[in-house]
Amino acid sequence: MTPRIDRDEGFTLLEMLIAFLILSTALVVANQSVSTAVRVFSTTREIGMADRLVSAILIEHLDKRGTIIGEEAGRTPEGYAWRISRTLLSGGAIDGQVVRASLSVVNPQGKLIRTYVTYFAVAKREESDVDH
Repeated sequence: MTPRIDRDEGFTLLEMLIAFLILSTALVVANQSVSTAVRVFSTTREIGMADRLVSAILIEHLDKRGTIIGEEAGRTPEGYAWRISRTLLSGGAIDGQVVRASLSVVNPQGKLIRTYVTYFAVAKREESDVDH
């Protein structure tokens, strides 16, 4: 007797093509998700680096040179560049009593990450009494 072949065994070519179509669609979606996650991670890492750098610069500049008006710039060992601009605000009740500090951070590729702006009061210098 010859074995009888059942037509219901195995997959047809059409079923295989549909399975590959579904698989390829799922892989494209997964690839886009991974790509987006890597891009977001990189951006988040740069913003965190900029935040830490700005904190350190503002602490140093406000403690030592807070009332100096003008611009300064620098570069970190990692290649991040920064520029701080301090301007004395004028007008109204705050005339000459408030400094606006604007600090921009640029990544090693030259792309602006963020610009931070803060305001602080001008420190009043106490006149020392000199006895003669």
